[in-house]
Amino acid sequence: MKNFSIIVVATFTLWSCKDEFNLPQYSSYIDGTNPTITLVSPTENDTLSGSTEIILNYKLKDDYKLKSFTIRIIPEDINLPEYIDSIALTDSAYNYFKQYTLPTETAMRYEVNLALEDSASWGTNKVYFFNYK
Repeated sequence: MKNFSIIVVATFTLWSCKDEFNLPQYSSYIDGTNPTITLVSPTENDTLSGSTEIILNYKLKDDYKLKSFTIRIIPEDINLPEYIDSIALTDSAYNYFKQYTLPTETAMRYEVNLALEDSASWGTNKVYFFNYK
C-alpha cells in the first residue's frame, strides 16, 4: 500500500507539472542596450580642406540586431541641398561607407544627424559638426 501511495503521489506531481515539462523553448535573450555609432570620418569638429569629395564612414553595432540607419548632412547655408540617406539593416554590425560631394567649395560648417535603431526599437541619435575650408 505504501508503494502504491508513493506511485500515486509521484504520478499526480508529474501530471500537475506537465505544462512545465512541455513548454517550447524560446530564446531567452533580451536586447536591453542601445546600438552604438563610432565616427570614423569625418569626426566631430573635423576641418576638411582640398577636395569637396569626402568619405562618410561610420561603424554601427548592436549586441543583437540592427534595423535601420539614417544620416542627414545639413550645410550651414540653408539654400544648399541636404544629404539624406536611409538604409535597412539585418546584421549586428555594419560599416557605413559612402562618398559624398559637398554642395559647394565655399568654406562652411556642416551639421550631421545620425540615427540608428535596432530590432527591439532601441535607438541612438548623434548630432555633430564638421567644417570645410
